[in-house]
Amino acid sequence: MTEWIDSIRQIDLAMAASVIVVAAVSLLVSPRGGRYRGLLGWSGSWVLFGTILFLLSHAWATASLSVLGLLMFGGLRTYFSLAPLRPRDRYAIVVAYLAIPFALYPGLTGKPAAFLATVPVVVFMLFPVLLSMGESREGLLDSMGRILLGVLLFVFCAAHLGLLVGWRYEGCLALFGILVLAAELPQRLMGRWRPGNNNGRAKAAIGVAMGAVLAAGLGFRFGPWCGIVEEDGARAGLLVAIAVTMGAMVAEAALRDLGVGAPATRIGRGALLDRAIPVLYAAPVFFHYLNYFA
Repeated sequence: MTEWIDSIRQIDLAMAASVIVVAAVSLLVSPRGGRYRGLLGWSGSWVLFGTILFLLSHAWATASLSVLGLLMFGGLRTYFSLAPLRPRDRYAIVVAYLAIPFALYPGLTGKPAAFLATVPVVVFMLFPVLLSMGESREGLLDSMGRILLGVLLFVFCAAHLGLLVGWRYEGCLALFGILVLAAELPQRLMGRWRPGNNNGRAKAAIGVAMGAVLAAGLGFRFGPWCGIVEEDGARAGLLVAIAVTMGAMVAEAALRDLGVGAPATRIGRGALLDRAIPVLYAAPVFFHYLNYFA
């Protein structure tokens, strides 16, 4: 037990402190109502996300990737339960589930090049073919867009977390969690960037800028704890902040299209998409920057 406690790294403690700070801020502002009421649920979800990132960092690779695969399956199933699809799309949905272990296998072997050479090509070229097979009916393009978005998020993007398991930068998953939290908190406090919301764009832009500065600063400070030089940590933080903003826009648009309004996103299936999509969107950006440019 003592050895396990001693294995906890400074960066893990920093991530735990980040979650505590976010929870404290959420408690302080939640009585104001409006969008602030959702902050408690969001900060609560980060207790779970932070725990998952910690376990992925410290468990054996086989166990970590198995847990991640189950989470990917659950997220994809939740998404498909909300997205309206045709009965004939069930074969593509089954293949989407089967693609999860295929996408995670390069993480188990420690060969990210194999992931890049096979997973994007197979996944994104196979599903349009599956959806095009059979008798021609209306709704093909709608189904193709909905299924490919689910596969993009919960298979392709999420599998990059598997590539970070046991990677050469120890503690990088905890750093990733810190950077996402830093990017998201100001945006949720100031209000997300919503298309058509002209009145709130100035505040949303301030939130985006604050999140970028905060994430870059924390990346500069905590990057060396993971073996990353300060400048690369800062750049990674900035890129994660941009990716989180893009993911938040996708989440907002997807929830509107699915008919899931803001009140419904505080709990339930809509809440999962609202909180998971920005995280998943940032995972490939974080991995590829550190793998190819740091």
